[in-house]
Formats: sequence, C-alpha cells, structure tokens
Amino acid sequence: MEQVRIRFRFDEGDDEGEALRSLYRRLYRDESLERTTKVELLEAPQEEGAMGGAWETVNIVLTHATALSSLAVSVAAWRQSRRSSPPLSAESNGTTVTVRTDDPEAVRRLLEALSSVNSSNSGDSGDPSEG
Repeated sequence: MEQVRIRFRFDEGDDEGEALRSLYRRLYRDESLERTTKVELLEAPQEEGAMGGAWETVNIVLTHATALSSLAVSVAAWRQSRRSSPPLSAESNGTTVTVRTDDPEAVRRLLEALSSVNSSNSGDSGDPSEG
C-alpha cells in the first residue's frame, strides 16, 4: 500500500473547533495508529487582523494497510463517546465522503472507498476518457 492521505473536517456543528480538537487528540493518542499513521492538526489560513487561526482539518497519512482498519475503529469509538457528533467529512485525492455513523464497519467501508479511489487515481494520467 502506498501512502494514503485523508483530511477530516466538520462542515457544520463544530462548536469553536472543539470536535476537531477532540478527534485529533483521540487519533494522536491511539496506540494502534502510532507506527502506521501520521496525525496532524492543521490551522485554517488566518484572516487579516485576527489574533489566531481556527483549526480547519485533521490531516492523516496512512503508511500501512492495517492502519485503515485501526483508523476506522478509532473514529467510530470517538463518535460513540460523544453525546452528539456532527457529520464528519473525510477527503482524499479530491473525493469526499461524510461519516454520520459510529458503526466501525460502516466507517471502515467509507474510508476504504476513499483509499481505493486514491489507489486507482495513483496511476491515472488525468484523462477522463481513458479507462
């Protein structure tokens, strides 16, 4: 498996970036992801005159095939641990899926769909007429 990059963000319902920071902490501290995944919290570009930037995304780089299942379990467990979890957008290579469930198997299938799109585009010439 080549590296897969996934960016998580909340398009709605994230009170002052609290949910994003909480998700980041969960993924960053998850020992099952420690050796196979790079987790970063990225800031949005600062608006002119602002004191500090808002958190925009959690950037994930998966370096091993087993990391995808571990990531799915961790995301599902995080969603289960919260009273209400806003829809979570996961984007990879221009494709976005929305996670609304806390079922680990459903989350895994969504993330696998992203990684398969990423894998199939890696050898793509960019010409949509090919295929």
